[in-house]
Amino acid sequence: MKMKIKKQVEFNNIINDILKNEEFITLRYEIHHGITRLDHSLKVAKLTYNITKFFKMKNYVEVTRASLLHDFFRSYEVTNNSFVNHPDIALLNAKRNFELNKMQENIIASHMFPISHVMPKYKESLIVSLMDKIVAVEECTCYKIPLTIGASFLFFINFLIIQR
Repeated sequence: MKMKIKKQVEFNNIINDILKNEEFITLRYEIHHGITRLDHSLKVAKLTYNITKFFKMKNYVEVTRASLLHDFFRSYEVTNNSFVNHPDIALLNAKRNFELNKMQENIIASHMFPISHVMPKYKESLIVSLMDKIVAVEECTCYKIPLTIGASFLFFINFLIIQR
């Protein structure tokens, strides 16, 4: 139990300054996979932190921070509703607000691989890309798909009632 609390404190210390950034916390108003983009990013960061700690990776701090910043964009910043270019926008926002090294830049830019045009150059980039996909599948199956089915069902019921 003590180890779990210690890890949570360490995780919080790693991401604390990012969560205090006024631009970043606006992600709490953005819906992403049925939850907020902030919550999605936190889930990816927490999973990345746990995996990198499990494998005793020396750069777990940098990887965790980059994973939290991987979706640092607002929907209005994406052109033509094409989310394929969102890693580029997330990278620009992250660079404008935080110091990043080349690995962190690649993590953010390549997290949509193989859909994005940027290839992962580091094993850490592949880890974050995989963690993002795992979290996205979990979120879509738990939140987005049931929400869509529920909304469709309500629409159908309302349609039947109106037809009477």
